[in-house]
Amino acid sequence: MNFFDTIILGGGASGCICGLLASGDIAIIDKQNKMAKKLLVTGNGRCNITNLNASARFYNDKNVDKYLNRFNVGETINFFQQIGLVFQYDGDKAYPLSNSAKSVVDVINNALKNKEVHTITDCEITDINLENGQFVLKSVSQQFFCKKLVIASGGKSVERFLEKYKIESSPFCPSLCAVKTTNTHNLNNVRLHDVKVYARTNSGKTKDDRGEVLFKESGLSGIVIFSLSSLFAREKNFSGKISIDLLPDLSAGDVAKLLHTRKFLKLRISDFFDGLFVKEIGYEILNRCKLDENRTSDKLNDYEINELAKAIKNLDFEVKGHYDNNQVYSGGVKLEALTDNLECKNIKNLYFCGEVCDVDGECGGFNLQWAWTSGAIVGKSI
Repeated sequence: MNFFDTIILGGGASGCICGLLASGDIAIIDKQNKMAKKLLVTGNGRCNITNLNASARFYNDKNVDKYLNRFNVGETINFFQQIGLVFQYDGDKAYPLSNSAKSVVDVINNALKNKEVHTITDCEITDINLENGQFVLKSVSQQFFCKKLVIASGGKSVERFLEKYKIESSPFCPSLCAVKTTNTHNLNNVRLHDVKVYARTNSGKTKDDRGEVLFKESGLSGIVIFSLSSLFAREKNFSGKISIDLLPDLSAGDVAKLLHTRKFLKLRISDFFDGLFVKEIGYEILNRCKLDENRTSDKLNDYEINELAKAIKNLDFEVKGHYDNNQVYSGGVKLEALTDNLECKNIKNLYFCGEVCDVDGECGGFNLQWAWTSGAIVGKSI
């Protein structure tokens, strides 16, 4: 019979560290073919393990500090060093020295093997029940039984279970993802570096960031967009506006002065931005200002120059949805429904950790730090 003291459902970051720090006969079940496999896509394949500045101000829930203080960044780094990982730092971000997420996956799997944690892969759980004081997990071909259950699987996969047992939660919504917008078809695959981006929801909430943006055929991607997507995710509504400042170090007046100096190059309007922006961006600005491409730049008047400057400082796009490439989910089990050890207050021996909890952070290692923290807290308490 597949009976264990504790079953951890989900072999991602939180589930693996939970299994490594827990006592007793432990099994981790995951639908992937290898534990911690989801880490391979984090940090653009580098795995941004944590951020030295991790604190509640980078998360949606301002009570997170009381958990982060129980298993902090220093303890995270020490834990990984003990299982063989060597670190390097890029500013406040911690990465494996190899610059490869595979190194993180390898040390975690080695540690699970050494501790003799049961790892059950390629197994998707289709139902969970509480029967006679024990948990019964069902897959297509078998059943598993345990005294204690840890839900460490990502987001929507456990919605039915939360509803069935009336566990207080917030609706799941993809976060840290690319967004769908209008007016990007002609900019597909254009990449912008070091631009400032502003996001505004329909309810009026705002957020800004600076960095790289990648245009898709019907949307926007890149690290900055992933970060700003959390603003929409936390409202469960991907609608609003995103505006890009193409020259963030210059005021609108300075941009206008720059354009005035370029008038006398006497270029065709269609070539006016050559040497300043890539062709596609130049065309986008000209189209928005409805300028005749066959004119020459020396014929531009002050009004037209100012309109071009405004477009450069405020290249805006209407947000119409999101792509399904999210790194985390916003929403989940409310911390108020859990004890300080992340045990369900209404169901004894049921624990939650990782992104199934209603905790989501900004880009930069903050979500993985919550995974390590929450998984460690649960692991040490069971």
